[in-house]
Amino acid sequence: MPDTLCCKVLSHIRIQPEAARRAPFFLNALDHFQAWFLVEAVYFYQHTLDPARLQRSLQQTLHEFPQLCGQLKQGPDCRLSISYAHAGALLSICECERGITEITTGLHEDWTVYDFIEKINPLLLPLPNRPLATFRITQMKGGGSVLGISVSHALADAYSFYSFIRRWSQNHEGQPAEAPLHDRSLIEFTGQPAGDLSISIANPSQTCKGFRRLTTWQLFRLISRFLVRQRSVVCRVLRFSSSQVRAIKVAAERLGPVSLNDALSAHLWQLCIKLSRTGDNSAIRKLLIPANMRPKIDHPRAEHYFGNAISHVEITGNQAELANADIASLADQCRQRVTALDKDHLREQMLWLERTEQRKQLYRVYADMDPYAGDCIIGSLYRLPVYAAQFDGEKPLWAEVPIIPIPWALQLFPAPGENNGIDVHAHIPRVAADKLKLSVWQAELYKYGVAASMTERS
Repeated sequence: MPDTLCCKVLSHIRIQPEAARRAPFFLNALDHFQAWFLVEAVYFYQHTLDPARLQRSLQQTLHEFPQLCGQLKQGPDCRLSISYAHAGALLSICECERGITEITTGLHEDWTVYDFIEKINPLLLPLPNRPLATFRITQMKGGGSVLGISVSHALADAYSFYSFIRRWSQNHEGQPAEAPLHDRSLIEFTGQPAGDLSISIANPSQTCKGFRRLTTWQLFRLISRFLVRQRSVVCRVLRFSSSQVRAIKVAAERLGPVSLNDALSAHLWQLCIKLSRTGDNSAIRKLLIPANMRPKIDHPRAEHYFGNAISHVEITGNQAELANADIASLADQCRQRVTALDKDHLREQMLWLERTEQRKQLYRVYADMDPYAGDCIIGSLYRLPVYAAQFDGEKPLWAEVPIIPIPWALQLFPAPGENNGIDVHAHIPRVAADKLKLSVWQAELYKYGVAASMTERS
């Protein structure tokens, strides 16, 4: 396969559905924390999409999600807001010289993802005329289409991102659906601290609920390591069949009921610990699990909240003990931490982020983990409507996401089709990816069932 893909841009269209008449929309501190990241997906279709019809349904959908048509602004107090004058989402129509079959055969090559996305540079978003959302439709030679979507993480987490795609599909297919909820005040707690919490917020600590404010040296060290090591990260897509998934959950429930996410997180974290194991058995390892906090929001339609509503579940332990632990004990720890999440957790997190934003130090805040020391983050997306991007009556044959250039970041996606399997997108160092090719590590990966399949992107 070639290293580059020749795609010809036929047209660029700015979509601005009456947005210019809207008042500025203020984002909260959690949105600000996510502002320098993107949420992206690429969908591959066997049939050819109709660009004109997609444009009409997209414009209809964006009327319900006007923030996607805005422009990011930062005020003197460092608060972020969305303005609508001279903005608009960007829709690009392209054609490709290669066929969909050739592309899907080499689906896990880098260019098959990035060359189908109209990229956004998060660092340049405060500049004029920078779209916060882009959509790219590429018509393939001989039939078939690819749809690439990129949205600023300041506007949506993965839950909201895939809900938007589902809503677009519903509008396109003429199906009814619930309107989104945009009220940011639902998770803002400014002016509400009390007791000991007021002291901690008035003098914010260095860490809070899975977030860490880095010193200048720590920030420099993190950026340096990222720049040096980003190209050494590859993505292995590990497929677990429905029978393997059931076997993992059964093994994890020896000590009591746990969720499927608890079971998979326990198994995959233990695998990552073994793959990255160092000579220091006393080393402390950490697992972060992003958790959807919408069920903790006091609103009858909280599940339709469009924005960022994520907290971190933190689990730590000794490297040697974790590597040799029973999956049931690890899964039970996950269940206990998730169960402990409540509105007070979200409240304290938001107050800490808001105070850090007021002190103009939010640019120093990152997830409280060190991926270069073997800490792991596992995001569960397999219950989200990833494959709900149905247009003209057909679902995509495959959904992809770009590589996360940070090691030990794992994402759980539903496998394509209706087989209830799970695809784990494991973004790991190349040396660990090479280990996973060996039979001994294949046996470890699939020790709760017969091996399925594994593919690679680099």
